[in-house]
Amino acid sequence: MTRVHLAQLLRDLASTHDYAFFSAPDEYMPSEIDRYPAAWLTPPRLKEVEGRRHGKRTYEIQLHLLQPGMRLTHAERARRLDEMEQTLLGIFTELTEDPKVICVERLSIRSRTCAFTNHGEISQSATAEAVVWF
Repeated sequence: MTRVHLAQLLRDLASTHDYAFFSAPDEYMPSEIDRYPAAWLTPPRLKEVEGRRHGKRTYEIQLHLLQPGMRLTHAERARRLDEMEQTLLGIFTELTEDPKVICVERLSIRSRTCAFTNHGEISQSATAEAVVWF
C-alpha cells in the first residue's frame, strides 16, 4: 500500500457518494474546486513505519467534504452537515474493507466555521490515521 493507492481508494469512495474529488495541499483549494459537492484530500502524510521490507505504515489523512451553502436556512444547513458527517463515517468505514488497510484510528469529524473558497460552501472535515500493510 502506497500513498497513491490510499488516495485512489479515497477517490473511489468519495465518487460512490457523488462527490467530485480533488487532492492537493490545502492552499490550492480556493483555485481548484470548481463544482460541488466536492471532496478535498490533503495529501496523506506518512506518520510512522514499522518493519523494513514488510510491515505497517501509518498515514495521517485529512478529508474535507464541501457542499453549496449560500442561502440555506439554519435547519437545511444542519441537515446537510449531518449528511456529510454520515458520509464521512461511511467513507472511513468502507476504507477498512480494503485488504491492505488494517484499521482506521483516531477519526475526528468537525464542521468548519468559515468557507475554504469564495463560493460560500459549508464543510465537514475529517482527520484520521490509516494503518496499512506494505
